[in-house]
Amino acid sequence: MSLLPILPPGFLLTEMFSISDAFGKAIVLGLLAVSVWVWTIIIMKWRELSGVERADRRFRRELERQPHPFSLYMEGQMLSRFSGSSLVRIYNACCEAARREFEVSAKRRGDLEGAIDLSQARLTGLQLETVRRAGECEAADQVLLLEDQMGTLATCYTLAPMCGLFGTVWGVMVTFHSMGGEGMANLASVAPGISSAMLTTLIGLVVAMPTAVGSNALNQKIHLVSTQMENFTDSFVARLQQSFHQE
Repeated sequence: MSLLPILPPGFLLTEMFSISDAFGKAIVLGLLAVSVWVWTIIIMKWRELSGVERADRRFRRELERQPHPFSLYMEGQMLSRFSGSSLVRIYNACCEAARREFEVSAKRRGDLEGAIDLSQARLTGLQLETVRRAGECEAADQVLLLEDQMGTLATCYTLAPMCGLFGTVWGVMVTFHSMGGEGMANLASVAPGISSAMLTTLIGLVVAMPTAVGSNALNQKIHLVSTQMENFTDSFVARLQQSFHQE
């Protein structure tokens, strides 16, 4: 009975698999299992990034409609309203940093207990730079979260062909050793063993190439989201500068 139920009994790969030794079969089955695992990661990661993009678009549209840069922050519950958005976390980090700078300015003026009056609040260039750094740090943290498991994908599509090649070398070595021990040197006795040994390299390439394509697509998507996060930090600090900057 074939160990590759996904292929028909008369299929060439099924025949090559059936005459492989136990080591070659283990490599083929292992590579197929890795392929399923890798594509599970790719699909889940694609859905995650698509969700982040949708949430970011909703948050940007909502923020652009606000008359004041801190309107959403003062309303609260941003993380629940825009679940999955990376921009809302950057916005929250910038607002928290600005609030602390407002409090520092209030203490310098001797207003230790009064509420911050945003109509009178001002930020110096140094304070705005502090807000920018807070946003950039949060953006870097969000990029690290988005890049989670990307190293696993890179490792898989790099090692898959090597594992396949290792299985081929092993199969060819066993075939020639067996041929030498039995004193056979005709093509009919050598060809089946060598062809089955090549199966592991073939499967390794079949696993590696689509994985590399999927990983590159995810990397492009991550680059796009990370660039948008950097641009958002700059644009939000520029908006703060227009509203609160003092010379």
